[in-house]
Amino acid sequence: MTFTTRALSVALLILVVSVLCGCSGPEKKITATVAPIVEEEATPTPVPTPSIQRPTVSLLDGKVIVSGNRDGAARSFRLDSGVYIVSWDCPGSYLSFSLTDANANGYADFSNGKASGKRLLMIDGNKLYPGNYNLIASSDSTWEVIIERADAVSPASLPVSISCDEGETGISYPFEAHAGDMWISYSFSRTSQGEGHVYIYDVNTGESFYTRPLAKDAQAGESMAIVPDDGVYIAEVTIPPGASYGEVKISQK
Repeated sequence: MTFTTRALSVALLILVVSVLCGCSGPEKKITATVAPIVEEEATPTPVPTPSIQRPTVSLLDGKVIVSGNRDGAARSFRLDSGVYIVSWDCPGSYLSFSLTDANANGYADFSNGKASGKRLLMIDGNKLYPGNYNLIASSDSTWEVIIERADAVSPASLPVSISCDEGETGISYPFEAHAGDMWISYSFSRTSQGEGHVYIYDVNTGESFYTRPLAKDAQAGESMAIVPDDGVYIAEVTIPPGASYGEVKISQK
């Protein structure tokens, strides 16, 4: 092999090695391909929904006790014939509740929105019949309603007194009375602007007997009623408008 041929072979070999090793020409940079960062939209943490507690119904010593918080419908409970004392209390500003049977007969707003109070409920087979009743309440706080048979309360002896403010309903203790005249004396803190009323019911049957109304334009007076039979009774008093405050005394001579 001549010198010229040998030199050409060496030069060709160097060229091949340079190409294979990347040693010839400008330096090549290998840049890794990086996927763009995509910010994921944050998923909000779900806020737990407060559970609605159904009002509870319990029976204690013959009383039906319904308690709840704010709005709710209690399971039905049975009321038999008789007179019931319904009392309620709520530390909030209002409590409205209905007492109705399966046919929606009863009271759409038994409490008239008052946060506390007491009224009588007659299951007498005339307007309301024995059976299952529903209680649906609306309030801004916790509340409790107690339904108690009037004949389950030990009766008092006459005279009995009842006092309450204007716009409220006063309930007496059950009391024993004999057939004959009954006297109802009353006094108000201011002169009344309308008539007041005293309703007297037999605690066993819910039947009532007539009483003269508390006089309009009076600050004190006396009314009367005739008791039909010996028995145990209970009275419900409505103070006349404008009277502000009233006291009623029921007696027999």
